Amino acid sequence: MIRNTRASGAAWKTALRMMLVFSAMMAAVMPAKAVEVYLFRGAGDFSFIADRLSFSQGMDDLRDEIRASGIHADVYRWENAVGALADIRRRKPRTVALLGHSMGALAAITTAAQLRREGVKVSYLGLIDIPGPVGTVPDGVMWAENFYSLFPVYGLLPVTHGQKAIVTNNYVFGQIHTTMDNSRKVHEAMLSAIWQIDDIDRGVREPVTLRAYALDRQQPAPAALETIAQAGTLNPVSSE
Repeated sequence: MIRNTRASGAAWKTALRMMLVFSAMMAAVMPAKAVEVYLFRGAGDFSFIADRLSFSQGMDDLRDEIRASGIHADVYRWENAVGALADIRRRKPRTVALLGHSMGALAAITTAAQLRREGVKVSYLGLIDIPGPVGTVPDGVMWAENFYSLFPVYGLLPVTHGQKAIVTNNYVFGQIHTTMDNSRKVHEAMLSAIWQIDDIDRGVREPVTLRAYALDRQQPAPAALETIAQAGTLNPVSSE
């Protein structure tokens, strides 16, 4: 009986060692996720009073979807860019994606500009219905997408000569400002972009998470991946 118990214990230890070795081998073959995502809700956010008591609840749902895919994601009030910056400085991610709805879109742009000054790579800027005209995409952003609704009072991202960032403005049919953050098409677009960015930054030569959807009246951007996927980096070729 004792001999059998010892034999079982030895076999269990051997199996455990094999599992640890296998896990280490898989970790070496499959690099960790490269991108981390930070989202900003729009104005009218009272989540500090009660959970889900906020405008832009779709940003919380999008955060959950991103987390479910194995990528770190956190959501903030639009006024709390300072908190997001503090978390980014503490975590030191390899690359960052910033998403925002309404006033949160402006917070994402401001945060991107500050991260550029601190030398942090911003690979993707996903904006939903920016409330008013904005300046150019901050230097250092590799890919910026703006999703806008019918009303023209909301701003578009300008495309300027010599701009290195890939910039697209995508009109989403059937949505208004207060529903854009819940749009399934917008969520799928941003998720797809984040997965592609993560693949590329980890050195996957041909991203496997290709877009499988079509935004209504979306500007064609098939060259986007060809431009940013330069030998596994996110440094786009200059358009000059």
